[in-house]
Amino acid sequence: MEELKDNKIKKLLMIVIAVLGVIAISLGIWKVANNHYNNNSKKEGTTTKEKAQITPLMYEITKEGSNNKIYLFGSMHIVNLDEFDFPKYLMDAYNNSDIVAPEFDIIAAEEDIKLMTEYTESLMYNDDTTLKDHLSEETYNGLIELFKSKNQYVEYYEMFKPELWESLLSNMMAEDAGLHGDGADHYFLQLAKKDNKQIIDVESFEFQASFLNDLDEKIYDILIGEMVSNYDEGVEELKELYQIWKDGNVSEIERLALEGITEEDRQKYSEYEINLIEEYNNRMLRERNIGMKNKLEEFFNEDKKVFFMVGAAHLVGEDGIANLLILDGYTVKQVNK
Repeated sequence: MEELKDNKIKKLLMIVIAVLGVIAISLGIWKVANNHYNNNSKKEGTTTKEKAQITPLMYEITKEGSNNKIYLFGSMHIVNLDEFDFPKYLMDAYNNSDIVAPEFDIIAAEEDIKLMTEYTESLMYNDDTTLKDHLSEETYNGLIELFKSKNQYVEYYEMFKPELWESLLSNMMAEDAGLHGDGADHYFLQLAKKDNKQIIDVESFEFQASFLNDLDEKIYDILIGEMVSNYDEGVEELKELYQIWKDGNVSEIERLALEGITEEDRQKYSEYEINLIEEYNNRMLRERNIGMKNKLEEFFNEDKKVFFMVGAAHLVGEDGIANLLILDGYTVKQVNK
């Protein structure tokens, strides 16, 4: 039994990255690293086809009185890299930068077995309870039924907290949406390591992990319940979101990624639950946007040439990084349009 547990943990070491991808609140999620999922995504007999032209969102950040320029790229954490090449304006921005600044260096995290093991163990219950004891009956039953219907249920995972299950659910949704590759940020991180560019985290693995641990457990019941109840719609929305990301359409990114609490939500949930949702949205986006904007300003003031890449949802909207920089006196120019 102990040997089985060790093997299972080894399989889970990479899945925890997907949990952090959910925190990253970008358009999409981190790749699925567990073979249990990757095997399902392999396509046999595929033929080479012409690669698509894409125009993902990027801004140039400048300021009067300074010669510095920082590139702000809106990434997506799981994309099909075999379908397209990144456009010239994006590659030029990368090549003209000395530093690559992701939310955190996911490749370094993937390779840190000690870090992954410790984090995986932190997601396990150690008080003789299981997932069933921490979700409502309706949410738990719906979740398990969905995984069994897709032949993805693994009983051992019931030892893990809802954070992991939300990630597994998101990964399964991405697979059903036809998304199966590494993220855009992963691509540029690999390139940076090859080119010996400096990599500096905007946040950190530890920051995002602690964010998960601080959340009220009830929020996961709400999130997982919504994802299960609206699974098919979620798959279709993710497909739409992916296309919008490739187009770099700001208004459409705002529409899909920044949808607030609806009147239907207010009818469905208690005041306590609505407050939890609002707090979650505020911490996931608004508070983190401010921190990211501050980090970008720090780079700018130190005259560092940076390719700054965070999830595209962080860039847009009234509380997005782009608008926050404008309010601070920066010139923000959209490059892809």
